[in-house]
Amino acid sequence: MNVCLKFLTVLFLAFTLTGCIGEDYDVGVPTAHLSLDDGNFFSKQLAEANISWSSSSGDVQQTIADIREFGLSQDEIRVSANQKVFLDFKENEENGGDIWTDPEITASLLKDGQKIELKMDDSREFRFPTNKGNYVLVVEYITSSGSAQYVGNVLIQ
Repeated sequence: MNVCLKFLTVLFLAFTLTGCIGEDYDVGVPTAHLSLDDGNFFSKQLAEANISWSSSSGDVQQTIADIREFGLSQDEIRVSANQKVFLDFKENEENGGDIWTDPEITASLLKDGQKIELKMDDSREFRFPTNKGNYVLVVEYITSSGSAQYVGNVLIQ
């Protein structure tokens, strides 16, 4: 009886470990969201632009020739001058798995051929500039799986 119990325990552990090892935790391209809290919480998903991503779920290659034109074609996101916002990245729910560790994230604004780098803190919060106008927000997300670029049409009022 004791030998049978040990055998079943070992068999159970072997199946449990095999199931964990066989899991696919590699996910596809994340989605990027610009979130702001001005009394009423608001979150807007940014459009995927240039993507070069490789995972066990498949490879994604996408190229947008004119980022400025593509960004301005998106729905307008209205923000206030000097408004604090934050970026949120969500895993691709179709593939399941974990979000990536230690990504390199940058954000900038494009207007009239100029690029304005946005200073972001560790929690991915930043402030828009005080200069009013229509800008294209460009977010770069780089990790070991590849790179993804997101854009949004931002109107600073």
